[in-house]
Amino acid sequence: MVSMRTTRTTVAAVLASAGLLLAGCGGPSAGPTPTSDGPQESGLANFDPCTALSAEQLQAQGIEAPGEPVDQGIGEVGCDFDGQEMVLTLLKADGRNLSYWEERRSNFDKFDKNQVASRQGISGIAAGGMGQGVCRQILEAGGGSIIAQVTYSSDAVQGNDPCAKALEIAQQIEPKLPK
Repeated sequence: MVSMRTTRTTVAAVLASAGLLLAGCGGPSAGPTPTSDGPQESGLANFDPCTALSAEQLQAQGIEAPGEPVDQGIGEVGCDFDGQEMVLTLLKADGRNLSYWEERRSNFDKFDKNQVASRQGISGIAAGGMGQGVCRQILEAGGGSIIAQVTYSSDAVQGNDPCAKALEIAQQIEPKLPK
């Protein structure tokens, strides 16, 4: 488990840097968009990424419950879940709908629009991340977005598709998301 912790720490540092890069490249609109009546509360206010998947769903993915709360400091909060081969990070990003992410398309090596059930989404790998075993599935929900990020350990990168796994997990949480 020491190996996984070291890998997780390294990956967390890389992802935090990538997240800051992604968040900082859009000018002043990095947060919720105010309206003429003032800021609107996102429909994600009551959504808890730490309880989005049941213990049974996590266990079926080889992931341990409970998750560990995480705040990336860039408007994305949620939970990290440890597994033998991967770390699953579920995040909510209030006020960051798909338009927000599309404005940052150049910060991704892979940026593919897709659909998860009835929701529009994006499958993405941050710039410099190809082949590193990390992928985000972003779903539009409640005036913002939900992110299911899969990070495979260095021993499990070969033969595993992090984008396919992130999509699979997003399909499990999609029915629980606010419109």
